Amino acid sequence: MPAGMLNLPEDVARDLEARLAATTPEDTSRGLFFLGVLDAVRFLGGADAVKRCLELVGETADFMPMQTYPFPRFLRLSYVAAEQLSPLVGGHAAAQRQIGTQAMVDFLNSMFARDFVQQTGGDPRRLLELMHSGYRTALNFGERSVEWLGPKAGRVIMKRSLMPVPYNEGIIQSALEVAGVQDVQVRGQAQSLVDAIYDVSWS
Repeated sequence: MPAGMLNLPEDVARDLEARLAATTPEDTSRGLFFLGVLDAVRFLGGADAVKRCLELVGETADFMPMQTYPFPRFLRLSYVAAEQLSPLVGGHAAAQRQIGTQAMVDFLNSMFARDFVQQTGGDPRRLLELMHSGYRTALNFGERSVEWLGPKAGRVIMKRSLMPVPYNEGIIQSALEVAGVQDVQVRGQAQSLVDAIYDVSWS
């Protein structure tokens, strides 16, 4: 469901259920992404908001960064977190983007990202080209590729990403900004429930 359509709680609930139905028992995510969700909630909503999120999904905060967990648990946690953050940031899409931003910040500060960061050398084109390996480190599903539209513009193509467009927008923009890239613009467009393209540019 397009991000602009997720204005009502029932729309958000339907979107989550559709994504859960698209997952398999083999789909997993590293614990650091779960922790990123909780970090985003803690930063914007405080400890009480974190507690509410965990209670609503029946989780505890003892996720291990390197351990893998079933992806449906991540989906449920991130959607509940977005519900908590929506009034603070201007809606569900903005909340998902904030959660994606925090996920990338946490990833780039983790042991997983050391080689990734070194290989990019601060080059935005190289960063986008290597993003698929960064995703693969944290997730065991999905395909990502890049097409170049100009010296400072590209298109990231994601197949079976399972997460909504705003979440991945936050990830891409945060990755480039942390690398020191200026005036980053990321605009995602859903092609299906789990496929999307992201036009990226910078100055």
